[in-house]
Amino acid sequence: MNGKNFKMDIKVEKSKTVAKLKISVEPKELVEFFNDAYNKLAPGIKIDGFRPGKAPRTITEAAIGHSRLLSEAIDLAINSSYFKTVVEHKLNVVSAPKIVINKYPNFGLTAEEIGAALEYEAEVEFIAEVKLKDYSNIQVEQSEPQKATEEDVEKVLNHFKKQAATFIDKEGAAEKGDHAEINFEGMLKKVRIDAMCSKNHPIIIGENTLIPGFEDHIVGMKVGEKKEFKIKFPKDYHGKEYADKEAEFKIELIALKTIQYPEVDDIFAEKFGHKNPQELKAAIKKNLEEEYKYEFKHQIETKVLDKALPLLEAEIPQALIEKETARMLSEYAGQLQKQGLDFERYISSMKKTSEELKKDMTPQAEKNIKVGLLLGKIIEELKLDPNKQENAQKALDHLIKIATKK
Repeated sequence: MNGKNFKMDIKVEKSKTVAKLKISVEPKELVEFFNDAYNKLAPGIKIDGFRPGKAPRTITEAAIGHSRLLSEAIDLAINSSYFKTVVEHKLNVVSAPKIVINKYPNFGLTAEEIGAALEYEAEVEFIAEVKLKDYSNIQVEQSEPQKATEEDVEKVLNHFKKQAATFIDKEGAAEKGDHAEINFEGMLKKVRIDAMCSKNHPIIIGENTLIPGFEDHIVGMKVGEKKEFKIKFPKDYHGKEYADKEAEFKIELIALKTIQYPEVDDIFAEKFGHKNPQELKAAIKKNLEEEYKYEFKHQIETKVLDKALPLLEAEIPQALIEKETARMLSEYAGQLQKQGLDFERYISSMKKTSEELKKDMTPQAEKNIKVGLLLGKIIEELKLDPNKQENAQKALDHLIKIATKK
C-alpha cells in the first residue's frame, strides 16, 4: 500500500523539539494492509502437496498464523501512516519515533471482520523552523598570517637532526644533552603514587620534559647509581592533585648515551629530497608558511562563526545532540587507536568515564550542529545544492568575505 492514498485521523501536538502524533487508521483502510502483509509473507511458506504460492489462501493463512499476519499488517500500517503524517505536517524529524499502540484491530479480510481502528501514538524529536537573522554587518578584525622566521626553520632542522642522530654508550657522569634511561618512583607523604612511577623512561637531559628541576638531579650521576631527593610541583602544574605539593623521588640511572647529531650539509639535505642545505631550508620555510596560512584561515573561520552563530534561531533536539556526541566520541576513540592507545585505559588514566567524556563534549556537539544549520541556511540563500559537501565551504567562505570586508 506504500505510495497509495488512504485516510486517517491525525492529531499533532508540538513543543519546541518534540511532536506527539495521535493517529487512527480505520478498518476499511486497514484491509489493504492485511492483504499487503499476506502477499509479503505467503511466498516464504511451504505447504506439503502444493507448489509455492499455489495453496488456497485460507490454508496459507493458517500456516502463517493470524497473530503473525496481524503483527505484520500493523507494522505496515504504522510505518506508512507515520511517514505520511511526517510528510504532510513537514516535520524535520531527527530521531526514531517512540510508538505506543492504544487500540488493536482484529485480524480480517473485510472492514467488518477487522472491526476496530488501529490507534497509536508516536513521539518524535524534530527541528522546528530554523531562522537566520541579517548577518551582513558581522565583522572580525583583519590581520595577516604568521611569517616563517629563521628561528622557526632552525627548530624544524633541529627536529630533523634528532631523527637522524646516533647514540653512543657513555662512561662517566651524566651531562645536559645526554640521552638517559631512568627508573623512578614518586611518593607523596611516604605513599607511592603509580602515576609518578616509570621504568626504562627515556629522556634527553636538559629538555625539561619532567617536573621542573627533576633533570638537574640526574646531572653528575653514573650508570647504576641511585639517588633520592625531594622536589616541589609548580603551583600551576597541569595535574591539580599534585600542584604545589612536595614529592619524594627515588631514581636509578640505567643507561647513558652521548648524542651525535649530523652536519647539515648536502648529504643531509639529500636525505630529505633536496640538493643542498639552502634548498632544504627554503622548502621548510615554504611548508611552514603553508601551515601558518592554514592555521590563520581556521582561526578566521572560528571567529566568523562565533560572530554569526548568535544570529541563528534554532531549538536543538536532545536526540540530535546525543547523536553528534556519540559521533565525536567514536572519532576520538578511533584517533587513540591509531596511536596504539586503548580507549578505556586512556580515559581511565585521565580519571574519567565515557559518560563524563560525553558530558564534556556536549557543548561542542551542540555547536557543531548549529554550525551545520547556519551553513545550511546560507546554502539555501545562495541557491546551492545542499547535497554537495563542498558547498558548506562555499557558504563559510561567503560569510568570511562579508565579515572581513573593509
